[in-house]
Amino acid sequence: MTTIDEKLIEWQKENFNDVYHTMKEALKDVKEERDVVKQKYCANYFGVSVNTLKSWVHMGCPEIRLESGMVLYSKQGVRKWLLQYQK
Repeated sequence: MTTIDEKLIEWQKENFNDVYHTMKEALKDVKEERDVVKQKYCANYFGVSVNTLKSWVHMGCPEIRLESGMVLYSKQGVRKWLLQYQK
């Protein structure tokens, strides 16, 4: 026979798991909504390797290079550049 305390603990665990998964999905959505991202995330977004992304830059793909040396990409800018090659 389960006690009220056991039921309460079970209910709290279920609630925590629900909230945890909701927050995890919300954070994932926020990350995907950002336009300016680091190299690795941009490559992942377009389903290519970092080397392919670097190759695109040599072909004219826009990149943002900060004074610190950090390289960023606008997903919208890359998408616009890619669409130039659409036939």
